[in-house]
Amino acid sequence: MKTSLKRLDYHKYKLDKREWIEAVGLGSAIVCIFAFFFYRSFWAIMVLTPIVWPVIRYVSSVKGEKRRSELDEQFKECILSVSASLQAGYAIENAFVESREDMRLLYGETSLIYGELEIIRRGLVINVPLEELLMDLGERSGSDEISGFAQMFAIAKRGGGSLPEMIRTSANLINEKLEAKQEIGTILAGKKMEQNIMRVMPFGIILYIGSTSAGYFDPLYHNPIGIAVMSVCLIVYLFAVLLGEKVFEKIRNQINGKILPSKLFAMERSGIAGWFAIFGEKLYLLSLRFLPEKRNRENLRRNLEILCPQEQRDKLLQKYYGGKIGFTAMILLAGGILSGCLWVKGIVAGNAENPGKILAGMTVAAATAVFFMSDKDLTDQVKRRKEALRLAYPDLVHRLALFLVAGLTIRGAFERLGKENELAGYAYREILSGQSESVAYEHFGKRAGVREYVKLSTLLCQNLKKGSANLMARLEEEALMASESRIRDGKILGEEAGTKLLIPMVMLLAVVMIMIMLPAFSVMGI
Repeated sequence: MKTSLKRLDYHKYKLDKREWIEAVGLGSAIVCIFAFFFYRSFWAIMVLTPIVWPVIRYVSSVKGEKRRSELDEQFKECILSVSASLQAGYAIENAFVESREDMRLLYGETSLIYGELEIIRRGLVINVPLEELLMDLGERSGSDEISGFAQMFAIAKRGGGSLPEMIRTSANLINEKLEAKQEIGTILAGKKMEQNIMRVMPFGIILYIGSTSAGYFDPLYHNPIGIAVMSVCLIVYLFAVLLGEKVFEKIRNQINGKILPSKLFAMERSGIAGWFAIFGEKLYLLSLRFLPEKRNRENLRRNLEILCPQEQRDKLLQKYYGGKIGFTAMILLAGGILSGCLWVKGIVAGNAENPGKILAGMTVAAATAVFFMSDKDLTDQVKRRKEALRLAYPDLVHRLALFLVAGLTIRGAFERLGKENELAGYAYREILSGQSESVAYEHFGKRAGVREYVKLSTLLCQNLKKGSANLMARLEEEALMASESRIRDGKILGEEAGTKLLIPMVMLLAVVMIMIMLPAFSVMGI
């Protein structure tokens, strides 16, 4: 069986023999370069050999990501071909079979999409439903676009939705989304190239100096001090490389709209901290009887709702202040006990400067800083949360539009979206609890605290109240604007990446400076 006809699992990439040899060769070359530049020793190759394995894994991940990108691009062309066939009067199954020939002309018989369409054709021959074949491809692909299309297709097929309209809309939305990703990828590729040049630059500088000034770097090799210094330089170099990769990974996650759960230490309820938090809540409830209402309490409650939408509104402030007070009390208690012990020990020893007093002052300062810095941490997390929600907005609008085209109601679409988007899940659970849909959608926008979500919730509420007939047109327009916004955000994130990458660049520069200056100091006897 041809490789293109195998049911590939795109979540993981298995290197073939040639790729495995190339990856091992690349890892071995990197090990040899490190051994030469940092140690000038054959034995260093043996010590650094484990580096080969991370290189192989990195090569595998890069090739897997490239393969998924190729499949996304080819699938987009496949859907456009299917849409054209449907307009020409083909049945949906025949449209997919006919698109196989178009993909052969575009990408060849060894292409990924041609193999997947051949699997679909063979499945149709033995009467496997097309929606099952597409769902199987979506599960194996690891692509949000393909799996999302498969879900929409299954919903439209079962619910009697307009398949030609759904496929046309899907093709347009997938095309817009992939074009936005490609443009953002081009921006990041430039930053990636800059980073790769900086990674190679230290070796070029050292090679040039070593070739023009023979023996200049001799003090760095074959002696304990030199080995220790070069080991530190190697560790810093590897850390700078990993830090740069983490920056790119974080930006890719932001562009893809991945929202990480918020974590506030003042809301934690585990172990000893949990007991102190309960104690803090009691003090907070007691303080409400004597202290006046704070003006900023409503703003604080609103910020907490954005970070912790799953919590009941009335309990948020109680849990937050309880955690703050409890954690502060825990610091004061621990510091007070230790300070008391040192104070007693100082009195017994007759020390004029009792260390217990100093520690007591430091404890009070630390507890005060923790109490007030938690509000700053809350503000920073709210800012990051809103930014993450805004970056996830284009995907949300795309999927909502596709669900509606597939034949679902807005309520049914929120039920599906709730499995992936927590805000949509809370809105749907509100509806199940008896809340009206308009109020639930209004709360959906307020929970996000982001202008785009408020605009979407207003659009949905207007549709419920006035029965707007052009809801799909408005949603498609909103999806297009969201795609354009994604591109703008990608450019901003690309600029931010350049700023963040200054840190690993400075670390690489520090490695070069140490390796250049240490031999000079050694010659001068410093």
